[in-house]
Amino acid sequence: MSSRRGFSNTRARANHNPPNAMKKRGKQSGRAVADGYDDELPEKVIQTSRPRPLGPISTHLVEGLLEKRGDKREETLASMIEGLNANLSKNLLEEKFATFLYRCLNSVKKGSTKEVNNSFHVIGLLATIVGCENKLSEIYRELLPVLSGALKSGSTTIKILDCLSIVAFFGATNPDETQNAMHNIWEYLNPESGYVVNTKNNSAELLVAAIYAWLFLLSSMEGFRLSYSYWKGAISYFANLLDHDNNLVCGAASEALALIFETGSLEKFWNDESGSSPSYTQMQQSLRAHLLKRVNCAYLNLRTEKNAVKIRNVSRYFEGSHVLAESLVVKGKVLTLSSWYQIIQLQFLKRFLADGFKKHMEENEKLQNLFEFDPRKNKNIGPELYVATTDKISVRFFMPEERDQYMLTKEQRKKERVWRTSIVDKAKTQLMTKHRLLSKELKRCNYD
Repeated sequence: MSSRRGFSNTRARANHNPPNAMKKRGKQSGRAVADGYDDELPEKVIQTSRPRPLGPISTHLVEGLLEKRGDKREETLASMIEGLNANLSKNLLEEKFATFLYRCLNSVKKGSTKEVNNSFHVIGLLATIVGCENKLSEIYRELLPVLSGALKSGSTTIKILDCLSIVAFFGATNPDETQNAMHNIWEYLNPESGYVVNTKNNSAELLVAAIYAWLFLLSSMEGFRLSYSYWKGAISYFANLLDHDNNLVCGAASEALALIFETGSLEKFWNDESGSSPSYTQMQQSLRAHLLKRVNCAYLNLRTEKNAVKIRNVSRYFEGSHVLAESLVVKGKVLTLSSWYQIIQLQFLKRFLADGFKKHMEENEKLQNLFEFDPRKNKNIGPELYVATTDKISVRFFMPEERDQYMLTKEQRKKERVWRTSIVDKAKTQLMTKHRLLSKELKRCNYD
């Protein structure tokens, strides 16, 4: 499992007209979307004035963030969110990076709850769009203590959890930094940690947001890099959440179990109270049977709910270790996702970017590289413009069917991967040899 990073290079649109004056106090521009994870949650739409387009009018944005009145800064931040969802404006963000980042941090320190949430959202968008790794690392260093402190204070919001996950996903420079952010979320999730005041009283929406924030970061980690000490008992924790009375929590917990199983490092999430040390295969079989039973029970209890589809997909995964593929169409091109880590990443980014997700998938190379997807690439190259003067050269080789990765040990998986690679490399060598021999024959014919 790996997270791939890319960089975009988009050009801001020119705007020859000067920006309008700021709206009267008390008005809010743009569209406010509910912070929930479920499509059924209500949305409040506040329609006042269209946000100013984000482009060459950087002077207006800087002036708005420097305003002494909180409502003016709040309005500017809301305009930035709307503008960045419509126009990535990477060049502008790169140029004014320090101003935007530190003015947002200033709003976090002294702003209202709405202004703070907008600031975290803008910082998350900044981390999603900016391509310079040094700048991304700076966002991580500046935000981690702020967000960690917010989690400890008990005043956690969905925006704080989203921002922490996004900033660590794109800004962490090594697995330890990623797991540091994950550990902050995990201690907030787990009431037994004593990290904050008992989190059992938190709303279901906050619990779901914390689970998916943690999963989003887990999806970027390779199993062998995970800590042996941080995540003990995670399987039991999420299995118990399958009995939760909220269907959103049950759906998130079921997908968490599926992603953990997909990492191939169950021993790092396993906490056997009996003190025994089962083999990896025994652990796999035991967990598969246990989790399948728990997931099926959760599905039966929620089968009339829309969110039960997630639980059913997880149940099918544990039955056959095959992920049901999900598809997404961008500019007429189909993106197919067939692993849990990709599905988790897609779900999280779609919810965070909301209406701007389509625009980001079309223009943001970081997301395109993440999903190995290029909407500009055309598989159908059209009719041939020339006819080859020689016969095509090909090599036939037999590739055995791949064995179930979950039934193999780490050593067996490594050996099979090396073995299958050697088969392909041998076929490539044979093909290159044929090409070389044909080239020699053609040269000999030309001299004759």
